Amino acid sequence: MSNMSSRIPNHSQNPKDIQGGDKKVMKKSLSVILSTAMALSVFSSVAFAAKADDFSDLKNLDAATKAKFDSMIQAGIFDGVEEGRFGLNDKMNRAQFAKVAALIFELKSSATTSSFEDVKSSDPANGYALPYIEALRVAGITDGKAEGKYVPAGDVTKEELATFLIRGLGKESEAKAKPGVSDKTVSDWAKGYVQLAQELKLFETPAGQPFNGTAAATRDLLVTSAYQAQQLNNASKKLSVSEAKATGVKTVTVKFNREVDTAKASLALKKGTASVATDVKWADDKKSAVLTLTNSKLSAGAYSVTLSGLAAETVDKAVAEFSAEDEKLTKIEFLNPSDTIAYSKNVMIKVAATNQYGEAASLPAGSYTVYAGNNNDVVKRITKADDGSLRLILDTTVNDNLYKQGYGVVAVNIIENDSRVSVNKTFKVGTQPIITKSELGAVKYSNGDALSAKGQTATVEFLRYDQYGNLVAADDSENYDQTVTRFFSEYEKNLKTEVVKVGNEGLLNIKVSLLDNVAKSGTYTLNVQTQASFSTAKINVKSSKVATKVKLGDASKEISEGDDEAFLDLTAFDVDGNQLSADDIVNSLKFGQSNSNDNTVNLSTSTGKIEIVQSGDKKGKIRLSEFKATDKSVISVSIVLTSPGLNSFDTKTYNVKGARIPSTLKLTNDPAKKALPGATADIELNVLDQFDSKLDKAAVTSDVYVQVSFTGSAGITLVEDGGSAPITTAKKYTEGDLKTFNKGFDVKVASSVVNASNDISGTFKAELVNTKGNVLASITREVKVIDNKADLSYTVTPVSDLYAAGDKLSGDQKDVLKSDLHKKVKITAKDNAGDLVALPDGVITSIATYNDSIVKAEIGTDGKPYVLGNKVGSATVAVGYNTAKGEQKTASISINVKDEAVQVAKVVAENDKEVFSKAGNKSAQELLDLTVTDNYGVEYGKTVIANNNNILGVIYTATDVQGSGSVTISSKGVITVTGDVTSFTLQAIANGKSDSAVITVTP
Repeated sequence: MSNMSSRIPNHSQNPKDIQGGDKKVMKKSLSVILSTAMALSVFSSVAFAAKADDFSDLKNLDAATKAKFDSMIQAGIFDGVEEGRFGLNDKMNRAQFAKVAALIFELKSSATTSSFEDVKSSDPANGYALPYIEALRVAGITDGKAEGKYVPAGDVTKEELATFLIRGLGKESEAKAKPGVSDKTVSDWAKGYVQLAQELKLFETPAGQPFNGTAAATRDLLVTSAYQAQQLNNASKKLSVSEAKATGVKTVTVKFNREVDTAKASLALKKGTASVATDVKWADDKKSAVLTLTNSKLSAGAYSVTLSGLAAETVDKAVAEFSAEDEKLTKIEFLNPSDTIAYSKNVMIKVAATNQYGEAASLPAGSYTVYAGNNNDVVKRITKADDGSLRLILDTTVNDNLYKQGYGVVAVNIIENDSRVSVNKTFKVGTQPIITKSELGAVKYSNGDALSAKGQTATVEFLRYDQYGNLVAADDSENYDQTVTRFFSEYEKNLKTEVVKVGNEGLLNIKVSLLDNVAKSGTYTLNVQTQASFSTAKINVKSSKVATKVKLGDASKEISEGDDEAFLDLTAFDVDGNQLSADDIVNSLKFGQSNSNDNTVNLSTSTGKIEIVQSGDKKGKIRLSEFKATDKSVISVSIVLTSPGLNSFDTKTYNVKGARIPSTLKLTNDPAKKALPGATADIELNVLDQFDSKLDKAAVTSDVYVQVSFTGSAGITLVEDGGSAPITTAKKYTEGDLKTFNKGFDVKVASSVVNASNDISGTFKAELVNTKGNVLASITREVKVIDNKADLSYTVTPVSDLYAAGDKLSGDQKDVLKSDLHKKVKITAKDNAGDLVALPDGVITSIATYNDSIVKAEIGTDGKPYVLGNKVGSATVAVGYNTAKGEQKTASISINVKDEAVQVAKVVAENDKEVFSKAGNKSAQELLDLTVTDNYGVEYGKTVIANNNNILGVIYTATDVQGSGSVTISSKGVITVTGDVTSFTLQAIANGKSDSAVITVTP
């Protein structure tokens, strides 16, 4: 560019190549074109390099700079100048820059002839750049070095590079407004461009160092400055959803034209107008996301993904549509490494079933039919593993005449029932299995990444392989304590191991249990030996955290006059300043006694009783009870933690507010707006106090009450939840009735109602009223009866996982209709307006399972459909139902059955105080009004708890017994009181969860 200086004196404010005449700069979106590989001398014709580390002269770059080079190289913008060398410090010419600029600014041109006389497609060195040079000219980034000339072989100086990039970003007017850098090495006409380029971090010039604007730019500078320009332009470019497509039976991949602010953005998937629940995982580069369906899988139809949560002015295209298809099984194949299988009662053949997305088909094991041996005499079962593969278990010892050890054969044919896709193979029958290899899989901890508290467990998949390379299935008759040796290389007396069978999959796990808290953290090597195989795994154990500092927090809710219980937050820290969990607090702080680390905890309060809650949802908090407090009084609480060399103390006062009074009403469900004849519409609502807390247990002043009224057409009535007496006149709910009110109400429509005139409805009204008759709050809900010929859309509600009750339990507990572990199958409907419509009983007319060995299904005597888990696996359940129009339709759902032991997940006592009469016979469950929920979501109440206590393990305790005498409670909840006991605290405990009530004893 030797002639640049000769032009500047005459055009110092408007040089032709730099200024581009008076043409308006076209701002173009800056994004990387992935499909074009650079084929020019600067980028060489060598094979495309995937990353910076492929070049010898880039390996020593710092991580941040290397990431920039990786981005530009992997996008196809740059490549090396020769095999293994990038040419970091090589100069670039104007033809080379034209191509880079055109690519990063997405400047496209299909020109075959140039506006510049020195740019020819026939030029062997620079002809490739013709369309890119034309693109830059049209965009106003350059119009040449001299009249009619571009000079493609000329160098690009650093100040020219700054100018070109500022123009590409559409910021030329800002550059002109700048006073310019005070740098003699930069030409006067370029000083504003260089200043803005430095402010935008396109170039980083060390303080006090000259920019050297007239020096030729090198390839390293071009890469880093172009990368930064790309980031800036992406940030200013409007966001668009560029693509959404199905990439799996339960996954949708969404792509964007630039990075997304994932902290604010939300993605929603719909099929037609129906929302589809998903989990969203954003890619590390924030330019794409994967939506995983949580309750269903993709089916044939039109879907859309909508982007929301961002300012509207920053988004161009927020919706992308795509079509999905039903899952299709495309291939079934055997995965066994050998054509020979062992002579054994439990031969495992591993099978892969693949769908159109190349992933494991989601179809349950019951979807496949197996033909093997003579009239299926060798077939035991087919199951589905966690990895999606199928496991076929055979017994090759059933007939020595047909399947002789060492030279018999077994033909196996597997067919998918609907698609009829199949696979078949004939296996040789070998000798008895010898375990020659074993593997221990990844360790899965019951909590976190280590065993850190008493009772926690870790499980490790234990895979055994025979002499043919096939997995060896578990044998029910095998005594694993004798055949599988387990030991730890390092001694820890509190580690226990056992071998457990995994459901019906035929595999084994090694289960490691922590029998007690340990004082020292460590990693222990688990060794497992069986026959000729040996394998190891590492088990992490963490010492229990010990509190060395304690701090009292706020009350969980306002303490009011008349309250007899309050919960206070408690925070504790270990010696390293780490905050302890609720479990750690309970394990580390034993109220009024010395713990295993010789820390003594003392609590005191100015009124009532005080304790640390040991279980339940309030675990680790401080509980105040039986205190006397009046409005504007103060409760003082202190905690002292002492041990040798340690003394942590905290005290806090809590102000008592006025008595709780009803303040407002709140709906807790979304009631159906419409109903069919014979339907019941549920309305659930609560009374809240002045502190927005549910009000049904606290003391309440008598000057406020709730009034419920109902007006409706003939045949429409309102009853309390669980009741039968219609509410025909306004009904008051005062202090003692709020619990009944909070249970909700049912709007019942008689089956005989015919809505010919389309004006039949009922209106529910709940009002909060004071004694002066003033309405403080109200809720009104109308339920309209619609024509029984209405056009509705129906959805069978998915059923959550079932327990394998049929396989694990006995008696009524394994009977689909009698078992309390069964679940009811439900169906919902909406009208064309999208409103929920209450349906009558009996809409579901039939239910059947495709595999009753997995799931049992039956219509009960009450006309309702029930399902019960039988054995581990997945099964499809077909549901037949009648629409409002009388049409008979069917739908199906997939139900999973697990054998994870039933455990109590929640214990709730609705009563906090109750009266026990010695003359009566109320059980513990009745006194507490107890509900227990297990880990499968099944709720058990009152006598149902007693009937299932063999799996629930609920125990009852009586503490704080006042008076003389004793209280004993059986496992069934039967209470026996002797002597002159006046009161006691009744507590129900199961699986670390608990709740309690104060019981007053009367004769």
